[in-house]
Order: sequence, then structure tokens, then C-alpha cells
Amino acid sequence: MKTSIATQLFTSMLLLLGNTACSQEMNQAERNKNTVKLAFEKWTTSESSFFDLLTNNVEWTVTGKSPYSGVYKGKNDFIQKAVIPITSKLKTNIKPALIAITAEDDVVWLNWKGTATTITDETYENHYAWMLIFKNDSIVKVTAFLDTYELSKLKDMSNNIIETIEESKAYIGMWVTEDGNIRHELLPNKRYDEARGNKKSAYQGDYKVIGNHIDYKDDTGFTADGEFKNGILYHAGMILYKEN
Repeated sequence: MKTSIATQLFTSMLLLLGNTACSQEMNQAERNKNTVKLAFEKWTTSESSFFDLLTNNVEWTVTGKSPYSGVYKGKNDFIQKAVIPITSKLKTNIKPALIAITAEDDVVWLNWKGTATTITDETYENHYAWMLIFKNDSIVKVTAFLDTYELSKLKDMSNNIIETIEESKAYIGMWVTEDGNIRHELLPNKRYDEARGNKKSAYQGDYKVIGNHIDYKDDTGFTADGEFKNGILYHAGMILYKEN
């Protein structure tokens, strides 16, 4: 049976339309992939935040059973209840490293590794797989797969660090170098009295503690500062320990 010219033309048009639609889908997937790749590259150089791609009403789901697992409705909800609490446990920003990006239709899979230093000077490391769903060149839905045990460790960390030394007033008292040569007393009235060797009151002045940082102003006019870290006072190149 011979196929009519009209039938052949109709079949050709269907094939053309199908190929065009397929090409458009491939082009959209490629555009989404490139959008994610560019945003990730800017994130690694701190030029911008990856979360700039999110729509304001994005739905972000963190899988698992960590304290931060659940569904967040909107960018602000996610940032306030997940991003800020998590990053507050870190001393450094998370350093992202790309593993892979794949795309199909309106879905982009982003696989990456993040590392940072926690406020207790430990290493935070996690591997992430984010399923990003696009609409009109923006991300409208995310499902995040990661090691939620690492998130739970960050949450537990906050329970161990209840307050700063300013809040606890634990800075008040005598701080001594390991050899006993420097005896540095921080008095309750915001005054300090430092003995050096056999010389009592070698230096005296005012001090102010903010968080875990201390600023000094000696009566002779010079200034100095220091930092309390893990129960140790680091001041002017010296290491001082709290005397019981």
C-alpha cells in the first residue's frame, strides 16, 4: 500500500515537532545546569550566596531525623530556622567543593562536599546531594540529602557551650603563666593587677570583657587585648591558666 503524500507530510511534521520539543527540553535542562554551575562557582569564591537562586516561597526539605530535618516553607523560614542556627556553630564559613552536577527536564542534582571549622575547633565535614527543581530559571523546591548525624553533632555542641566567659563571669580571678612568673589578677570591679616575678603590681589598669574577648587599658596609657579559649587566656603573647 502506498502512503499518500499528505500522510507523509503529516508524519514528518509530527517528527519535527517532537524533535523540537525534545530539543527545547534538553536546552532548558542545560540552562538549568549551567545556572547551578555558575552559582556554585561564585559561592566557592564568596562572590555570592547559592541561596540567591531560591524563590522567596521555595519549599526546602531536609531529609533524615536530625534536629534540622523537616520541611521549610519559604526562603526566610529556611534561613532563619536552619541556615543561621547551623552556621552559628561554625567558626569558619563552609567551604564547598563540587563533586557532580546532572540535569534532566526541570530537575538538577547537585552533589558536593562541605568542610568548616566548628566553634570548638573541630572539623565539620559533610556530603550533600540536593535535588533542585526549577521553574522560570529559579529554584522552587529542594530536597536535601546529607549525613544528618553530623548535623546532630553540631546541635549537641551547642548544649555543651552554654555561655561565653563574659556571661559566666569565669574570667574573675588569678591567671598565671605555666612558670608562675606572671600573676595576672582580674578583679570584680573591672580592674586588673599584674605581678611579674617578685615585683607586685607591675601593671594595673582597667579591663572590659565582651564575649570571650578582653581589652585592657593600663594606668600608664598603653592598651592591649586577649582572648579566652577553652579555659585559657591568651594575652600579649603569653598563655595564662586560671588558678583554682
